Amino acid sequence: MGEINQSNVHLLLPWKVAGVAELWAKDLGVAPLEAMMRFYETDFYRLLEDESTKLWTNSPQQLYLLFREVA
Repeated sequence: MGEINQSNVHLLLPWKVAGVAELWAKDLGVAPLEAMMRFYETDFYRLLEDESTKLWTNSPQQLYLLFREVA
């Protein structure tokens, strides 16, 4: 894979978001798609899609724990 930068970090996010959404859906008691749509609207997602934060280096489980701390 080449260097990760702002123009290609979005390629890494779908599976990470899906993992976070699955975990959040269980906590919320909603369908994973509902949780995913909600997650895309959060400030945390905006941080995740900013390559300079390096949040994309975390696993979905780690991201979920971080998300729950700031939510």
